[in-house]
Amino acid sequence: MVQKPLAIYQFSDGYCYNTDSLILAHFAKDFLKPHHRVLDIGAGSGILGLLCARDTPISLEMVELDPKTCILAQINAQNTDFAKEAIIHNQNIFDFQTQGLFDVIISNPPFYNANIIKSPNKRKNLARIQDSMPLDKLTKYTKRLLKPRGNLVMCYDARECYNLLSSLKNAGLFLQNMRFVYPLSDKSATLVLIQAKIDYRGDVNVLPPLFTHNSPNQQDNTKELQAIYQWAKTFSIKVCSHDI
Repeated sequence: MVQKPLAIYQFSDGYCYNTDSLILAHFAKDFLKPHHRVLDIGAGSGILGLLCARDTPISLEMVELDPKTCILAQINAQNTDFAKEAIIHNQNIFDFQTQGLFDVIISNPPFYNANIIKSPNKRKNLARIQDSMPLDKLTKYTKRLLKPRGNLVMCYDARECYNLLSSLKNAGLFLQNMRFVYPLSDKSATLVLIQAKIDYRGDVNVLPPLFTHNSPNQQDNTKELQAIYQWAKTFSIKVCSHDI
């Protein structure tokens, strides 16, 4: 089935989705089944959840702290023919209450250390820096929202892999699949994709690496990344937050 391009309204003066979100959505689709109840934590403009909903008929909910970004997520969902019923919650995930549990939770959370130099743009800081969504607290709360056989699918900074795996274990979530993403074949990994479950006790399946570029030229994408872009078919429409 040929997918129509997915238009995503984003703020020109805020954080914009990047390749990480597209790679994560492509990774997540293998863990989704029709009619799954899915929660996107830290949804931003909704790109991750909407790509998942376009591929599989799911019941989608999103949680986003910034009120204006929530408005964009709602607009983006309403502009589709597959996610008009998506529910967007404008609140802190740690205040989020739900009737019933989720089959799948997806998230591209903020993972930059709180000690980095912050941007004067508070909206960008909210999306990038982990003090708004501490990892240990996020994984523990995620477990409370998942069904016993549910899946957590997320990405994180590969350099923080030890902290990520430790947080999952402490929360009672067990890693089943992981995949590292590299900018070049001779460079260190920059991103890790994981899928974890509450009730899994088997070995970890370390999937083949994903390389994004053939050379330092940012336009020289590998065939696999080209295929992900072709699958995603997204385009951005920039608006100013003052107009919302």
